[in-house]
Amino acid sequence: MKQPQYNFKIPTYIVLSVPTPVADKIREIRRHFDAGRVKMAVEICLAGSNGLGTVAANQPDGLVFAEFDRIAARCEPFTARFGSAQRFTDTGIYYYTLNDPEPFTKINQLLAKSRIKFNPVAFPYEPHCTLKLSVKPEKDDNQIITRIQPPTDEFTINTMSIYQLPSADSEPRLLRRANFGQTQPTTKD
Repeated sequence: MKQPQYNFKIPTYIVLSVPTPVADKIREIRRHFDAGRVKMAVEICLAGSNGLGTVAANQPDGLVFAEFDRIAARCEPFTARFGSAQRFTDTGIYYYTLNDPEPFTKINQLLAKSRIKFNPVAFPYEPHCTLKLSVKPEKDDNQIITRIQPPTDEFTINTMSIYQLPSADSEPRLLRRANFGQTQPTTKD
């Protein structure tokens, strides 16, 4: 059976998966503040949100997947913990920071130096986990931030994925997933 070919015209993101039970706690917070995000993967974006834009169209999917696999194989699992609840300035986007952004930034830089082409984005890289996505700030901003204090659990990051998101209200489509330190992807369409 022939493997599908992707041209990446659909917005395509590279992310790190947040594992359960922490992911379940994030979904519960989303259920209360942004029910539309409950179906979204709980992740920390490496490309597509800030720092690096979405994967650029019209490049060979074999090259993108090979570079993705090479980077995942070079990475080792690491532990992380959420920092504080924040809001991006002049938006209604609420998120958790990470206590130690360095390992996320290192992987983001590996992607930036890879042969994968990314669309431009206006914002510098700030690793985060989105909780609520809204264009405008909320009136009760401080109350919202107070109510969404992060889980205190430490969690292990060991999986990197490529997702496509056809529209803001659609479910993400997994294109590829790889565990850190492994030479073969764990999932491929």
